[in-house]
Amino acid sequence: MAAFRPAISVAAKFTQSPITSFQPATSPVLLQADATRTSLLTTYSTSAWPSTASAGNELPMLDVNFCGECLPLDQSGVADRWKHVFTLFRNNTSDLGSLQKRADAFFPIIDPILEQYDIPQDFRYVPLAESGLKAKAVSPMGAAGYWQLMPGTARELGLKVGKGVDERFNVHKATVAACKYLRKLYDQLGSWSLVAAAYNAGPGYLKNQLRRDAHRDYYRMNLPRETRYYLFRVLVYKEVLSRPDDYLSFLS
Repeated sequence: MAAFRPAISVAAKFTQSPITSFQPATSPVLLQADATRTSLLTTYSTSAWPSTASAGNELPMLDVNFCGECLPLDQSGVADRWKHVFTLFRNNTSDLGSLQKRADAFFPIIDPILEQYDIPQDFRYVPLAESGLKAKAVSPMGAAGYWQLMPGTARELGLKVGKGVDERFNVHKATVAACKYLRKLYDQLGSWSLVAAAYNAGPGYLKNQLRRDAHRDYYRMNLPRETRYYLFRVLVYKEVLSRPDDYLSFLS
């Protein structure tokens, strides 16, 4: 497979609606584009978010993990990112019921495919962060489907994308393609949190960053702003859908 350059962030999608809307970031996964990266400062700046201190009930700081890798809440800045993303999500919990219904129909289809390719079940929440499980989701950059694959990327992964046919909208075929790619990324990176980061920012960008850093810790890496918050967004969906009662007082 040809190497992919970093994905351009999709600030345009967020500027079309209020900052409180917490729409899924349909980031152009694995986009082959120029090196110019649009900042998501508007989306992820702390000043744009509701103040955690004035948000009413405090977010319960529970043990959270992604594919067995614990969220290091004692690490500098990690708890703040977690609180901000969760607080932003809280503003749109009115859609949680319909999202749960879509997930209940979606997970039984993709879970066996994840298992077949030995992908941890936590990756079932990536399409929620990418598309909100909206079958016909298309980003301004052209990423489409549940997994928000760019046309060129989808073709590289064996999907048909053209006039009259676009298999990115076929949940089974798109999930198989995404799993093949995730499996390959893990074989290269050896960490599921880094795989998630590479899915968002592009493997080329992440590998270059790993060569500069003296560690392989997603939570400490110097990453684009969207990617720094990407895994936190995936984890919010995991936490809210897998144990909603634990966050009921905060979300209400």
